[in-house]
Amino acid sequence: MGNLKKRLKDGELLVGTMISEVRNPNIAYMLAQCGYDFFIIDNEHGAYSPETVSDLVAAARGAGLATVVRIPEVRRETILKPLDSGANGLLIPQINTAQQAEEVIFHAKYPPAGNRGAALRRAHSMYHKVNPAEYLKQANEETIIAVQAETPESIKNLEAIAAVPGVDVIFVGPFDLSVNLGIPGDTNHPREVEAIDRVVEVCRQKGIISGIHLFDLPTLKGWIQRGMRLVTYSNDVSLLADAAASGVAEIKKLTLFT
Repeated sequence: MGNLKKRLKDGELLVGTMISEVRNPNIAYMLAQCGYDFFIIDNEHGAYSPETVSDLVAAARGAGLATVVRIPEVRRETILKPLDSGANGLLIPQINTAQQAEEVIFHAKYPPAGNRGAALRRAHSMYHKVNPAEYLKQANEETIIAVQAETPESIKNLEAIAAVPGVDVIFVGPFDLSVNLGIPGDTNHPREVEAIDRVVEVCRQKGIISGIHLFDLPTLKGWIQRGMRLVTYSNDVSLLADAAASGVAEIKKLTLFT
C-alpha cells in the first residue's frame, strides 16, 4: 500500500477506481488483484454509512490497497470520521476558493497545521499505543488531501487554491465541469480541454499533483501523458454493467442451429 503522498512525490503514476454501490468489503481484495493502487469510496453520490466506510477501509488495509474517501460536503464530522477509520486521504468536491480549501485543512490536519480532533488509539493507528507527538506529525505528513476542480470559479481560482498549505492534489471532476461550462457531457470540448490543461499547468507550477476521473481510456491516457499522476478509471457500476452487457451482446450474436 505504501504512502500515497510519497509515491506521488517520487513521480509514480497511481491508478484507482471509484465505488459507490458495492458494499461488500471483499471488493477491496477484488480491486487489489486487478492491480489498482487505490480506490475512492464515493460518499458524495453513494449512500455509505460511516460503519460501511469503516468496514471498506479495514478490508482495503488487509488487502494492501489504499483508500481515499470522497466526502459529501465540508463539515468537521464528514472529514474526521473517514480519517479516524484509517482512510489514506480525502477527496473533496466543489472546492471553488482558497477559503474553502483552508477549511478542509483546518478539520483534516492535527495542530499546528489544523484542528483535527485527536483520538489516537483508533483504527487509523491500528489500535497501537503511539507516541503522540510523533504520530500526529506522521499523520499530517501522510494524509493526502485532494480537492476537486469542477466549476469555472474553481478554474479561475486555481493558483490560490493550489497555494493553500496541505492541499496535495487538484483533481478534475470532468463531467460536472462540462455541465458547469454549459457543454454537458462533452469532456473533449475545447473549452473543457483548456480548463483541464490549466489545472495541469498550475499544479506543475505550484509543485503539487493533478488528477482526474474518467471512463474513456484514450482521453485518460492523454492526460497522463500531459502530467497527471493520480487518476481513476471507471467505477463499480460501469465495470460490472459494461462487462456484462458486452458479454451478453456477444452471446446473442450467435446463430443457433436446431
